[in-house]
Amino acid sequence: MLRHAVLLLTLLLLSVNHCKAQEVYGLEFASKDISQEDRTSLDLFPNKPLSVKDAYSLSFDLSFQPFFKSNFGYIVRIIDETDQNIDLIYNMHKQAFDLVTGNTFSGISFKRPKDSLFHHWNNITLDFDIQTHSIALRINKQLIGRINSQIVKGTAISISFGASYRRNFKSFDLPPMRIKDIRIRKNGTLKYHWPLNELQGTIAYDKIARQAAAVKNPMWMKAASNNWELTDSMKINGYAAIAMDPQTETIYITSPDSIYQFTPHKRTIYSQTLQTPQYTPAGARAVFDPIKQQLVHVFLQNKHQTSNYDSSTKSWNKPFENNAVTTYWHSSIFFSPFDSAIYTFGGYGDFNYKNEVHRFVPNSDQWEKLKTSGDTFIPRYLSAAGLNKAGDSAYLLGGYGSITGDQLLNPHPLYDLMVYDLKRRTFKTIYKITPPEEPFVFANNLVVNTDKQEYYALSFPNDRMRSSLQLVRGSLKEPIFTTIAAPLPYKYYDIKSSAYLFYCPQNDKLICVTTYCPDEKSTIIKVHSILFSPYGLAVPMEDPLFPNYVIRLFWALAIGFGIFLLLTAISVIHKKRAKAVVTPIHIPISITDKEPIRPPVKIDILPGTQVNCRLFGSFNVTDQEKNDITKSFTPLLKELFLLLYLHTEIGNTGISSEKINEILWPGRAAKDAKNNRSVNIVKLRSLLDKIGSYNLCKENERWFLHLESITTDLKEYQQFINNKSNFMSLALLLNKGGFLPEIEYQWLDKFKATVASDSINELFSHLQDPGLSPEEAIIICDGILQSDTLYEEAIYHKCKALISMRQHASAKKVYTDFTKAYEQLYGETFEKPYSEVIDQSIAAP
Repeated sequence: MLRHAVLLLTLLLLSVNHCKAQEVYGLEFASKDISQEDRTSLDLFPNKPLSVKDAYSLSFDLSFQPFFKSNFGYIVRIIDETDQNIDLIYNMHKQAFDLVTGNTFSGISFKRPKDSLFHHWNNITLDFDIQTHSIALRINKQLIGRINSQIVKGTAISISFGASYRRNFKSFDLPPMRIKDIRIRKNGTLKYHWPLNELQGTIAYDKIARQAAAVKNPMWMKAASNNWELTDSMKINGYAAIAMDPQTETIYITSPDSIYQFTPHKRTIYSQTLQTPQYTPAGARAVFDPIKQQLVHVFLQNKHQTSNYDSSTKSWNKPFENNAVTTYWHSSIFFSPFDSAIYTFGGYGDFNYKNEVHRFVPNSDQWEKLKTSGDTFIPRYLSAAGLNKAGDSAYLLGGYGSITGDQLLNPHPLYDLMVYDLKRRTFKTIYKITPPEEPFVFANNLVVNTDKQEYYALSFPNDRMRSSLQLVRGSLKEPIFTTIAAPLPYKYYDIKSSAYLFYCPQNDKLICVTTYCPDEKSTIIKVHSILFSPYGLAVPMEDPLFPNYVIRLFWALAIGFGIFLLLTAISVIHKKRAKAVVTPIHIPISITDKEPIRPPVKIDILPGTQVNCRLFGSFNVTDQEKNDITKSFTPLLKELFLLLYLHTEIGNTGISSEKINEILWPGRAAKDAKNNRSVNIVKLRSLLDKIGSYNLCKENERWFLHLESITTDLKEYQQFINNKSNFMSLALLLNKGGFLPEIEYQWLDKFKATVASDSINELFSHLQDPGLSPEEAIIICDGILQSDTLYEEAIYHKCKALISMRQHASAKKVYTDFTKAYEQLYGETFEKPYSEVIDQSIAAP
């Protein structure tokens, strides 16, 4: 009875836990504006077609990525054993989805509203009936159309999304789409489900039959929503100020000689040189006026000043005093559409924290210091501020200051959430967060979601230079918050640093802009982005059957009844235990020698050939005299070398000067980038001369780096891949470490994926060899796990090999380490217990 009561109560509590944020996952497809070989494909049954007999269905959730000029292309292709095809495509001429059967349009077509298509998941279901030769298409459970076609008769089908590499059906036209939760049902029974919630790798597993789908050039949304991506960076002259136009989602970066613009979908910073350079004071701020569509410089000092930017003349209308410094560092600032005014809160200067509220109305060109009432606004700086949906109230979160404002009198972090009423000019404290063990403050700007009564902010410790920004989600009602995504490294040095958080709903992105002034002559700007959409990317929900208050009343009664059952069950059990007589039970136990935990058996391997350049494991380079010259490869020279070599050795296509400039010197003028490229190629040549002979040349406007007498382990790797009999040598090479595991470049991901995929496919095929010794199997499994640490089949075979060597403790440790890594990566517990893994290991061929 207790078990049933606990289960009931648990289900009730879980069902009302509506506060948990929806997890972002899925597969994003690379499609437009890139070469065909770099486009994304997903093949559900890469090795053996799906066998079907009667009725089956295919369903998936779909959305499009915004800001692409064309959405034309194949979404999904279904091909049977007779080479008959059924395709779902997006038709740009009609701005609609079309179902194609064979070489004709089926007549089934539908459109979706732009907001739904780009910012919500749309569930698409295709129902097939082989007996009646019919197809039905549904969108969000609504029937769009049904047809009869003799094409629906195949019993062995292949299913691919995006680019297709199938014989006779190769196609590389696909929309810039996102796919998740692919399901296949047979006669109404769910047989396969691919959530597509991977973080990395080129294999996606379904949750039911563990069917491995092959992915080429994946862009995993879960990883994109967990990790910040460095989108662009640059160094500018003088001091910078940051602002965003919320309508176009353009971020402006001002400097004394230029205005820089960044838009998330273009992913690059563009510059506009001023007609006449104008000094930007230290601590100046920028605000975008959406009413006048104008960028405004704000300088807070004893006498506040503003200057408006005229885009037609490329100039500011008022100059600032040279060498001026603000006395309101890190104040909170925003433009209020409610009264078309600029507001500032708090700040720091002259060893004092401020609690002043200033208001500037552009039409009157007048500043006023507002008299406020209500709860006390403690003097502070380093707060996050954001407006509610109506625009008439501002939320202010945390900061650093003191009760008196004097820096000498107990300055400390503040953890309160306050709301300022712009109409009544009053402060109200909503709550105070319990001070944490590790203190933190907040970056500029608070993203407020009034509908869900929550906020998003960036917190960071202000007691160290090597700090980090942490995205947090908090409640606007209760003092609770949770961390989201991985932390972002941040170089904090008080008034020399600043960080800004912007929400771009049209792009489904959060943008973080950081600035750091190493001296008075320059500022380093970094722009990071992360996939984010609290409002959208959700399947439209149907209206509830009952009003919300009726549902809440029902759950309150149900929970109360569940608690009553739980307490009753506990009381009954206590009474039974008081009467029970405990009788010892003797169970015969067979005693065996306790097995010591031993590491897996290793094979002694003769040392391999000495190479000049190692890319597997730690990056290492030696010259002709065997001297280590790795440190001579600066970060820039190392990336330039890898760009040239990998695009030659693996890509076989070389790389253009424009692509090199875009990767290594983004945002630079073409002339500057060309000069930088020429200088660094000369430096690279001088290093390569010390290593051996090579050929660095330009053919058909593309750069190639052929290493002639210079040896690399990548060349060895390719020889092992091409010569199938050298699979053990391949495994031994991989056991030295993964391919460039310590180097992270966005452009490098596709090369890492290619090496990992080819390695796994080659090595796994040899695990089926019945003549393979357990020691050899372990080496092969370890080589696979270097490419994919969570490759389950390698874990099964490794456990099998260890068990056959009677190393049961080592096998258990392999499983335990795997489950820990699985939970850490996916955020959920591995479903199969050790006993089931053992059974599967023993059953493995």
